[in-house]
Amino acid sequence: MNIFKYSFKAAGLAAVTTLAMSTSANALTLDTTFLQANSVFALSQDALDAMSAASTSMSALGNASAAASTTSATGDLLPAFNLPVTKVDVSLGLPPFSPLVSPNWGDATGSALAITRGSKSVVLANFVIDYSKDLVLADITANGVTTKNTSLYSFTATDLKIGLNGLTLNMHQQLSNLMFTDTALASFTSGLNLSKALATPLKTLDFGTITIDINGALRSPINATPYTAAVPEAPPAAMLGLGLCGIALVARRKMKA
Repeated sequence: MNIFKYSFKAAGLAAVTTLAMSTSANALTLDTTFLQANSVFALSQDALDAMSAASTSMSALGNASAAASTTSATGDLLPAFNLPVTKVDVSLGLPPFSPLVSPNWGDATGSALAITRGSKSVVLANFVIDYSKDLVLADITANGVTTKNTSLYSFTATDLKIGLNGLTLNMHQQLSNLMFTDTALASFTSGLNLSKALATPLKTLDFGTITIDINGALRSPINATPYTAAVPEAPPAAMLGLGLCGIALVARRKMKA
């Protein structure tokens, strides 16, 4: 793989973008940690209603942050979250036989969302959009166990505007019809301890949209270190119980000796 590095300065700040060309000479990978590259995950009304019914809440972790909410037709504020894009891979084609530029995948490494229900939680982190499979992937942490690069949502890609202006990628894309995969549904049902009545509607629920916008403007560098969900510590009562069991075991061995 050949690596080409280009440096540029703006507003007194320097940023470096690395372009990696694959051996097939038609794939281009762009590091967008220094560029205005963002995706916004906006919940649908149905998703908000389902979360309210299950007494759950969603919060941003890592690189993710709250985005401007939108007002639904019923007057509810629909939560949205910024998930900064850290890397994009595109294919370069030869019109009219293939598009000049088309997306292959994109990363939002370091971003995470926590879904909490009482003392239970599920964390989604390090998102990947795979255009070859029409899937959103993520590291899913449920019940203290993390399953990496797991299928989360299927999607329908619409409204694609993409092009290269010199070395700058400009892209606008909306992903809609975000539907749980079977794997994600199982993780959420178990991780949040959902009853059958609460879990069943999630099978056909459209969770909202993801809107992606990328341009050549600079931003403060985004940390592209993968987000790792914290493993919950054992509660004090459980630790005390283990300690007492250990003491009893030692005492029993001494009596037998």
